[in-house]
Amino acid sequence: MDNGFDPDRILIIAAHPDDIEFLMAGSVAVWTQAGITVAYCIATSGEKGFSENLPFEERIRIREEEQRAAGRVLGVERITFLRMPDGELKNHGELRRGIVADIRDFKPDVVVTTDPASVNFDNFYGSHPDHRALAEAAFDSIYPAAGNPFYFPELMESNLQPHTIQEALFGVPATPDYYVDISETFDIKMKALRCHESQVSWVDDLEKRMREWGNQIGEPEKIPIAEAYRRLIHPEARHA
Repeated sequence: MDNGFDPDRILIIAAHPDDIEFLMAGSVAVWTQAGITVAYCIATSGEKGFSENLPFEERIRIREEEQRAAGRVLGVERITFLRMPDGELKNHGELRRGIVADIRDFKPDVVVTTDPASVNFDNFYGSHPDHRALAEAAFDSIYPAAGNPFYFPELMESNLQPHTIQEALFGVPATPDYYVDISETFDIKMKALRCHESQVSWVDDLEKRMREWGNQIGEPEKIPIAEAYRRLIHPEARHA
């Protein structure tokens, strides 16, 4: 990070296994290599992301094992699966409670998630209902719920005390203002992404596509390969 703020802990919140590897894994590798502790909170186990008719529990097992393998490649400290129903996420109290609980438990300085302000309906992938719901729920969990003792007071009984983050990074933004150069970690990103074999084994020229996307993202800042974010300081943040 810049402006004199060097976080110790980053929590990344996503809807499905593989979302982080597609969108943010190069950044994750940059952060973990810098000694930052990174954790994931993933709302669903992605159990509907199959064409073959496997048993429900087997689909969950496969997706979660693939995600854990990808996390190991990137040096991720821990992964929490909320196990909400895949394809049915709503910005409701149950989802926000799960996110708030993980924020209070892990106590990150920075939360990273997708940008609720950049939802578009120009393509199906960019408008997945789970992604829209997760982005809004994560935003609402960051503020005001995670730091306010009157939200989900039952969490206090498990000693999950209110926690205020310092700032947030919102990925896939319409108006990015924060870029991470992943030129040196792109190969690690691809290694982690390939751990999601059930999702990417059929994709032709995966590395070529991801490299071109990274080139396009970094072009405005003349960065060879980048991942971009919108940065937002928490209104109650107190940087050291």
